[in-house]
Amino acid sequence: MSSIGVFKLGRVLWSLNYANVAVTSAWAYDYFLTLADEVTFLKQSQWKWAKLFYVVCRYLTCCYLSLEMLVAFQPMMSIHMCQVIYAINTYLGSFIVVCAEGVFVTRVCAIWGFKRRIVALFLISFLMYLSAAIVVLSIIRSPPTITKSPIPVTSCLETGKDRNIIVLYVILVVAEIQIWGFTLYKGATSWREGNRNRLLEQLVHHNIIYLTCGLVFSFGVILTTVLVKVSYGFMIVRFVRNWQVTVHAFLVTKLYRGLWRADRRRAFLESGSLSLATFHAAPRVSAQA
Repeated sequence: MSSIGVFKLGRVLWSLNYANVAVTSAWAYDYFLTLADEVTFLKQSQWKWAKLFYVVCRYLTCCYLSLEMLVAFQPMMSIHMCQVIYAINTYLGSFIVVCAEGVFVTRVCAIWGFKRRIVALFLISFLMYLSAAIVVLSIIRSPPTITKSPIPVTSCLETGKDRNIIVLYVILVVAEIQIWGFTLYKGATSWREGNRNRLLEQLVHHNIIYLTCGLVFSFGVILTTVLVKVSYGFMIVRFVRNWQVTVHAFLVTKLYRGLWRADRRRAFLESGSLSLATFHAAPRVSAQA
């Protein structure tokens, strides 16, 4: 690699390191800012699938970002250790995104009143999307190449020209559009029928906003993969993928806590008192969602 190429690579790697620090700092700031609220939420709400997905997205993301920081700021790390961390984070990131989508699906099923045909439809769809993703990972996509960084800015680089990862994100986008469409349809139907249930409105409102944000970032990964064609573009694409995982986890955890707070306010206003039953009403309603 020429000196000009090394200089450009170093500038990109430094920028990506700063960006990773910014993303991790923002996640940590939000975590400590909402910690007291989260402790109350974990104590008072019942343990259901959606809450389990919430815990996974909330705490596995901390491990995910910590490993990314380890790779970025340990320039003497061996290639073997880099490969292990990259592999672990690939599975962690995939699992976090799947759990995030699980929260969205649970919310849509709650909007539809957990009707059996809707639950069965999303369960079948999930199995189809998961099977398609496994096929893509095992057959189509070859693993990226991990090489030692020529400059001591980071420990190693992920390189390659494989664009087939786009297929995985197309599957993700299709799944999110399906969830988004069912949410929008139910909201429009309820509004046309004159149903003014405040909790239902909150469910629809939150799902639409957060799903739209998730879709934007999923499309961002696809566009970045297609458009960035420079030699170090794979590192930029990897950062965008990491950002997308973090944003999905942030969106679903914020959605879950926000809806829980709205549910508690609704229960309080409907009861009109500060009795103990008031504070136990919210978890029972939240559990269904």
